Amino acid sequence: MKNLLKKILASVGLIFAVAFLGALSGQNWKWLRRYIIPFFVTFYTYFLLHNIWVLTIYSMSGALSIGYGIVSPDDDKPSFLGKIAYKLFPKSQVLQNVFARGTVGLLISLTMLSIPLLKGTWISFLVGSALIIGVWGAVSWRGFGSIPVKLFGKTYTLLNVDLTCYAVTACGIITIVQGFLR
Repeated sequence: MKNLLKKILASVGLIFAVAFLGALSGQNWKWLRRYIIPFFVTFYTYFLLHNIWVLTIYSMSGALSIGYGIVSPDDDKPSFLGKIAYKLFPKSQVLQNVFARGTVGLLISLTMLSIPLLKGTWISFLVGSALIIGVWGAVSWRGFGSIPVKLFGKTYTLLNVDLTCYAVTACGIITIVQGFLR
């Protein structure tokens, strides 16, 4: 029972931390997304599995550092991934977004590959990866409004889409790490 409570508290804490930091990183604090979120995910995984190989998860930092801006009339500097998406789908910005951001979701999932290799929980890996890739490809580029949050005496506007995307990403990571499905 004590072990279950520890897992539940750690998982809820991870969802809250990843969602909040992911949304806050939309306020031009990209280092939160690029370095702090992968640190929390790696720490969470090591805390539960106690295996040195899970430190490879920190490579998520690379996946979260990739630009995914697509070619558009408003943006004169699209990302490398956005240029590839444009060449593949020149007539559809929707497909460009799905491809570019889905690729980021795929890369995030691949950083979690050490878990099924260690535990043999491949179905959990596939389900968690589907959640991550799905939310990045289908949701991360849409607008859902925003929430003002006061932090250290200053008000920040957190995008609901970022909160949703990073919370679902954290749920996918928890599914992979916990290995609910064997």
